[in-house]
Amino acid sequence: MTSPQFQLRFAGMALWIASFAGVATPAIADLSLSLDSQVHIQADTIQYIRDQNLVICKGEVHIQQDQVHLYADTIRYDNVAQDVHAEGHVVWQDETQEVEAQTLDYNMKTGLGKAHNIKTTSPPWISTGSEIDIMPHKIIIKDAVTTTCDYPEGYRHYYMKADKITIYSGDYLVAENVVFFIGKVPVFYFPFFVRTIHDLKTPFSIETGATDYLGNYILLTTNYLLNPKSYGALYTDYFFKQGLGLGLRHELALNDYQVLSLYGYGIQEKESQQFRWEGRARMLWALSANFQGRVEADLPGDGLFSNDYSVARRDPTLVSTVREYDISTTYTNQKYTLGLLFRRQEIADFTNPKIINPDSSNPVTLYSNFLESLQNLPQANFSLFPLDLLFKGGPKYDLSLQGDHTYTQADGFYVSHLSGELGLSQSLLLEQSQSLFGRVAMDESLQDVADQGITVGAGSAGETHSVNLQSTLTSRWSEYLNSSFSYNFSQKLNNRYPTDPPTGVTANFLSGRLECDIGSTLREATSSSFDFNADVTDPAIKTDAPRFGYLHEEVYWTASSQLNYTLIGDYSIAANGLKDLNSVLNLQSPHDMWRFRISGNFVDPNFTNQGPVTSGLPPTFEIAGEADFSFFTNYRLSLIESYDLTNAQFETRSISIYRDLHDWEAQVQYSEDPVLGKRLFFTLNLKALPGRPLTVSEDQLQRLNGLRNQGLTGAASQFQ
Repeated sequence: MTSPQFQLRFAGMALWIASFAGVATPAIADLSLSLDSQVHIQADTIQYIRDQNLVICKGEVHIQQDQVHLYADTIRYDNVAQDVHAEGHVVWQDETQEVEAQTLDYNMKTGLGKAHNIKTTSPPWISTGSEIDIMPHKIIIKDAVTTTCDYPEGYRHYYMKADKITIYSGDYLVAENVVFFIGKVPVFYFPFFVRTIHDLKTPFSIETGATDYLGNYILLTTNYLLNPKSYGALYTDYFFKQGLGLGLRHELALNDYQVLSLYGYGIQEKESQQFRWEGRARMLWALSANFQGRVEADLPGDGLFSNDYSVARRDPTLVSTVREYDISTTYTNQKYTLGLLFRRQEIADFTNPKIINPDSSNPVTLYSNFLESLQNLPQANFSLFPLDLLFKGGPKYDLSLQGDHTYTQADGFYVSHLSGELGLSQSLLLEQSQSLFGRVAMDESLQDVADQGITVGAGSAGETHSVNLQSTLTSRWSEYLNSSFSYNFSQKLNNRYPTDPPTGVTANFLSGRLECDIGSTLREATSSSFDFNADVTDPAIKTDAPRFGYLHEEVYWTASSQLNYTLIGDYSIAANGLKDLNSVLNLQSPHDMWRFRISGNFVDPNFTNQGPVTSGLPPTFEIAGEADFSFFTNYRLSLIESYDLTNAQFETRSISIYRDLHDWEAQVQYSEDPVLGKRLFFTLNLKALPGRPLTVSEDQLQRLNGLRNQGLTGAASQFQ
């Protein structure tokens, strides 16, 4: 073997010569060994003993090889065998692990090592032990103690003591013969304990309450995480009237762009002796950042499940009362996007109920028969983003097309539609303080069969032409004053529906907003609108006031970081009266030891932008208060009350107690609501793990195909 080539870099030539000769030097030294190992060494002093191929380093030693870093007071390094012996304040690190010890033996070639009396950290878990074996992709700790509490021994809130703990690649922690301690008291014994290091979930939550259909109930949610890409929740619920309900939700990230989401819930009811359920399966897939899609099936079980078991549905958006099957795909590049959607929807047949136990005192009505309500076979979309027409900075043109072959329950047959819009737009900067945007578009639509029930006039089958115009003027008058005005106009040129205005003008609308912004202290905004299309043919109406929308006012005052105030209201010009007003005052201590929030909400249902109406409903005035206190260092109490002054009664109430457990946090909350009734919650969370929602993001596809800032209209939302 040829002698190793290396480089020594010092503050001066004399120090370089002294170190190369094997003499300790007090300067910071840097040694790079040109071997396959690519070992790099830094220390206060470095000695290289040529005949023994031995490097001796002292004083803040740092050895690096790829992702492995080793720090110590003293290190002896065998340049041939690549063995390292480190002593004094030893710290070994790789991408996911950190081990602290007084001595460590480690081989840079094999990745094997051993240390005694160690402490290792895989955030948020902290483990100590008498001995540790370091291996590629895992470490083994003997006579181990692990916890997330970083208090000194004897003061920890909890810990687990095990014969052996194995940590795999910073992802999994497997412990054998485990005793769980709370404080100094042993509580549980486990032959095995498996935990993901980077757990992302609240461990569990408990909720109680009552409804007429279910009686009193207890809902238990237990979250689990198999790995950062495979996680979910188990639902174990007991309803005193109906029995035990079980559910499961699991999310599986196949890769950065593909997610599979599964959900199911079922219960064998005591009263009806029927098995009732709901479920959903969804897969978001992507072949690239430009080409992706979705496959989804929403299965509500029966038409009343979502109503009867609404309290058990942790995420109300999971399943609706409509059965739906979707297959969609989109392709997007910098200039255009293409989309294709196949969809079928079914709604419960409420005209054909299934009566369970009709002769009993508590008959149960179920709607398990579903009728087809809508079917797209298919719906296709094309959107061309705004492109320069003649030259850069000049007018831009855009194009959108949509076609579908759709069955609806209202028609009872398939109807084909084809529509398109060609737009021309221009943006201008006026005097550096004003900008003007204008767009004019021609719309064409074609329908092959008339809709059911259209018996007079045209307006159904055939071709329709229309024109649209929109413009916006934005002005900055001073450092504190801004304004914006928008005008929208739309007119059908032919084939009008019987409900369309005689002129075909379906929109003729002007809106404006004036905003005053005085730094971070005060912001005020006034806005309103004027509808040229509004009906003022009533002889009793003498002015154009009904054409005006509400005069909308917003005031935001921030006196300091401890005091702020908000006022938002709508004034009806036509009715010459206040429609609604909302006011909020927030006050808190400098160090957040207490907070107060008082709000008031006034609504008059008899006022509209067309003038007063006789609805017989009195105005409502509600006030709400929130108080939040910290006490006993680790406790926080929150109280929320809302009171209806109109009916002189309390509406909602919430009381919660929060306990800071250093590395954990716990909260108990009691609430009363006129709709949901009385409920009690308990949650426990590991603070080091901030939580990850159990949901597949609805805007994931939108982020992938880059539509966020394109301002698409029409069918783009169908694929989100």
